[in-house]
Amino acid sequence: MKKILLYLTIFILILLIFFNYSVVLDSTIFAVNLWLYKVFPYLFIMIIINDILICSDFQSLFKNTSLYIFIMSLLSGTPTSAYIITNLYKLNKISKNNANITLLFTYFSNPLFLYTILNAIFLSKYIAIKLMLIHYLSNIIIFIIYNKKLDRSIKSFNKININITESIKKAMSTTSMVLGTITFYLVLSNVLNLNFYLKGLLEMTQGLNSLINLSINFKEIIAMIFISFGGFSIHTQVKCIVDETDVEYKYYFLGRIYQTIIAVLLTFLTTIT
Repeated sequence: MKKILLYLTIFILILLIFFNYSVVLDSTIFAVNLWLYKVFPYLFIMIIINDILICSDFQSLFKNTSLYIFIMSLLSGTPTSAYIITNLYKLNKISKNNANITLLFTYFSNPLFLYTILNAIFLSKYIAIKLMLIHYLSNIIIFIIYNKKLDRSIKSFNKININITESIKKAMSTTSMVLGTITFYLVLSNVLNLNFYLKGLLEMTQGLNSLINLSINFKEIIAMIFISFGGFSIHTQVKCIVDETDVEYKYYFLGRIYQTIIAVLLTFLTTIT
């Protein structure tokens, strides 16, 4: 029965794509432009930088490796955070327990992207900065809660082994995967003609863009939900990365649920005061 439903769903999707090819084309072009101008430039170079830092054993300078990951995730954004975690785990720099728990509190959106899109939605620098701070603070709260569950960091100082060619290959592979997931979810949401709520849950950027010209109640809270949950597009990107190891994606998912609850509560409290 499950197989029949799966095949039927795929068949219906094929028909929708066939009869809405112009929508598929426009969605794909939009996805490529979004990736090329907003995602690729920052993500590509940050993956290379982080790979070089990992290969040079830079994280060994930190007493707590998870703190290092937290700081670099704040600077690099997602899915670079998942890339750092899985690569450190592969090199036995962090335990599986620490890798799983660190997934809970290291989801950060690109700060430049967040400021630009939030300023466009609310036409207010105050609201944009407030929501950005809430986004970061919610992760910090989760970090404080789970910090005691982290194991003692594994300390092993390795010889520096930097390979720029390999770092570039890894960056290209990861950014190409990101392009694929963005395109898939954008095409899916537009072919199915979903409302902006569902679009935002599938692909965060499209959901936030939909809010720009909308006049609705609780707009700040809705924007915060999209940002904190991240959209299934980002979830898929993270899962693709962690699936290379036995690090468990469910911790990332739980982290986004916790973060959404905390961020929405903080947004509500700062909106009514």
